[in-house]
Amino acid sequence: ATGGGRPGELASPEGYKGGEEVRGPRPAAPPGGLPTCFDWRAPPCAGGRSLVTKDLNQHIPRYCGSCWAHGALSALADRIKILRSGAFPDINLSVQVLLNCAKKVAGTCHGGSAGGVYQWVFHHGIPEDTCQEYIARDGRCTPENTCRDCTWPPPPGPRNCWAKPEGNFPRHFISEYGKVSGEEAMMAEVFHRGPIACEVDADPLVNFTGGAVLVPDADYVAQANHIVSVAGWGESDEGEKYWIVRNSWGTYWADGGWFRLQRGTNALQIENSCHWAVPEPNDSYNRTAEEPLACATPTPVENEAAAWAGAEVVAAT
Repeated sequence: ATGGGRPGELASPEGYKGGEEVRGPRPAAPPGGLPTCFDWRAPPCAGGRSLVTKDLNQHIPRYCGSCWAHGALSALADRIKILRSGAFPDINLSVQVLLNCAKKVAGTCHGGSAGGVYQWVFHHGIPEDTCQEYIARDGRCTPENTCRDCTWPPPPGPRNCWAKPEGNFPRHFISEYGKVSGEEAMMAEVFHRGPIACEVDADPLVNFTGGAVLVPDADYVAQANHIVSVAGWGESDEGEKYWIVRNSWGTYWADGGWFRLQRGTNALQIENSCHWAVPEPNDSYNRTAEEPLACATPTPVENEAAAWAGAEVVAAT
């Protein structure tokens, strides 16, 4: 069997240079070696808290082949969350701004490159998704299509939207970006700095329902046509090594939008071409209240059923 039947979502726009901007040593395995299992959704350093951001869906409100943007920005947003030690609220980045303004470097709804995303973000910075919501359509690059606000009345009333001035919203930059491939190098990169964006063959994913490690047939010839984010690894009770992978097809797909893929065999080309970026911290990272708000301590209810019954009576009067 041969992959590549799904429409390809990989492309190299004319402005993508295909290079790297590496300014420091690349991560290596620590002296004691890497752990058997590691997952940024619940890393030991976070006391069980998740250090990944929200799951995404590239296919709504219409199909758009923007996996390259979703995979790359999910990995970058996760790394920002890691740098902020999981501080509330999360910083989520705007995929739509890439579709509006990065078409010549990163890609379009007809395909793109994770490396192109990081090249563009390195030079221009990326606003957050509250500046520009995802509409799954290539757009024009204008100030209003970079960060906008709108006011009353709602449609079908007169349109009343405008561009937010530069400086009134954060742009998130990266200090370096590069490529990584191979099981050990990928594990070291993920362990030390966070999730990475990787090319993969999506054909076997289309009908995959999760619940088990995805192991391609021995005779399957994979052809990369999709980009996902790798956020960790593990080993099953049966000894099957796997990657922990985030897709961008909604939480109703597979295991809540995630899946486990065989590790160490370049399954579906997952270990062949990955990209990483290092976030450049800015003042907007510190957006949590300086002092925690005092929350009232809930009063235990001895008879919860009676309490709910009383509330229903009050609501009815």
